[in-house]
Amino acid sequence: MNSTTETVSESWPRSRSRRGRLGIDWFSSMWVVLLLPAAAAFLLSPHPAWAKAVGAAGFIGFACVYIIGVNRSPSLERFTPDTGLREELTPLAAPLLHMSLFTIVTLVAAKWWAMCFVPFFAAFFLYTTRVRTGITGALTLMVLGVALARLGSSEPGVFQISLGSSASVLFVLLGRLETEQELRRNRQLRAEAAAAEREEIGRNVHDLLGHSLTVLTLKAEVAQRLIHRDPDAAERELAEIVTLSRAALADVRATATRLRTPDLASQIEATRTAFAAADIKATITGEASDIPLPQRELLAWALREATTNAVRHAAATQVLVRLSPGLLVVTDNGRGMGDASHGNGLTGLGARVKAAGGTMTITSPAPHQLADEGPGTELEVIL
Repeated sequence: MNSTTETVSESWPRSRSRRGRLGIDWFSSMWVVLLLPAAAAFLLSPHPAWAKAVGAAGFIGFACVYIIGVNRSPSLERFTPDTGLREELTPLAAPLLHMSLFTIVTLVAAKWWAMCFVPFFAAFFLYTTRVRTGITGALTLMVLGVALARLGSSEPGVFQISLGSSASVLFVLLGRLETEQELRRNRQLRAEAAAAEREEIGRNVHDLLGHSLTVLTLKAEVAQRLIHRDPDAAERELAEIVTLSRAALADVRATATRLRTPDLASQIEATRTAFAAADIKATITGEASDIPLPQRELLAWALREATTNAVRHAAATQVLVRLSPGLLVVTDNGRGMGDASHGNGLTGLGARVKAAGGTMTITSPAPHQLADEGPGTELEVIL
């Protein structure tokens, strides 16, 4: 049995917006392991038992609220030219407050070891605000940390800790600048993809409707000449005109459907309806409300295309749809793709996903087969 796996992706090294199957941003979350050396050094230092217990709780609590914060943080794509500073910073208030509370707890018990949290504050702030706001906040944190360490303590090693934290902030800042360049490239790719799609639609309208309307005009003229001389022939011409006009109307509707931006919640219901009408048993997990707003449109396009393929081409009897933040997986038990090439719909979807910095993978036979009817196909979109 042939196995076909194709992945459409864009080079996105060190991507910070990609989430795994559980909806967790592993790249951003994993950096909390850098707190382990500081926590270990503090616990091995000559502090009272109560201070070690409270300090350990502070380190653990900070790590937990940081992971929760980065996974619930708003997308960098949410900003528009009209977004004000208050609107930009309001979503950050709660996570920053929680991080600050555990910083205070750690500061009480571990004192200057809490300086190790400064790069995490800077990273959170940089990756949830616009570049100018983020750089201002990160540099302010860095300067304040060094100044407080220099002026507020004469303990050995404190100033070195502050310098190390400040150096880490600079590395995070450079990473954020790189991410901004990637975001700008992706916006340009999306704009180019949209322009290419408009050109394709224009060509379709010209090729399909232009030809159909030309033929309709010619046949109408023929029918007009035959209506008195040969009524039967004129009637045949008129019947063909009706058929051609219906085909042209179908072409117009298909083009309008492609132009219409889908709504994810509506598309989920449309998918349920389409599968029910095709007598396909469908299991759909996930809700539109669970998906971040910037991801909904693209996942709706992907779900629409997957639904169309499963209903029209797969000859499936069962479909599983899994939807979560940054992830859509559609698996069917149909005939599979074999060596068949992708149609325009999948090709266009792949271009959209690539422009958004994500990956689209089509695997046949499906890696998680649902039943014995066929090898099946699995479409996976990760943003």
